[in-house]
Amino acid sequence: MNKAMMTAAIMLAVGLAGCGKKDAPPADDKAAVDTMATPAAPMAAIPIDPAKPNACDRLADVTLTAVIDKATNALKISGTANAPQLGFAAALQAGPLDKMNPPNQVVLLRANAPAAGGAAVTAVPLNLDIPHAQPAYNSVRVVCPGVKDIELKVG
Repeated sequence: MNKAMMTAAIMLAVGLAGCGKKDAPPADDKAAVDTMATPAAPMAAIPIDPAKPNACDRLADVTLTAVIDKATNALKISGTANAPQLGFAAALQAGPLDKMNPPNQVVLLRANAPAAGGAAVTAVPLNLDIPHAQPAYNSVRVVCPGVKDIELKVG
């Protein structure tokens, strides 16, 4: 296995190791919330279950940007996608970096569909920070099986 693939595999393993479920704080029984009067807050990202099939091909209107954050030396990819129903989990995962000069970064788009749910289109956030950014990138290629790749220019 070449050095780039080994590094990508280690980064993926380290990233997945930190994806453990955290305990939710206890519910506050004293405060009743009127959901009809409260404006909808942005939905928090639902964690991806790698054991479930990838449903990224069901996402629509995927809009992403990629920038190098000079302060943290990280490649930051962020944006949104429209899920066909509530409860969709979506995330970006760092893939391999090729050996071109400047290199191309591959990013995997992952999504898990809920078992059942309403048919309301829901915007889901997509964010990924890849530490130790290269000085420049030719592109970031976001891949999802069965869908045309998304090419991002790093700005």
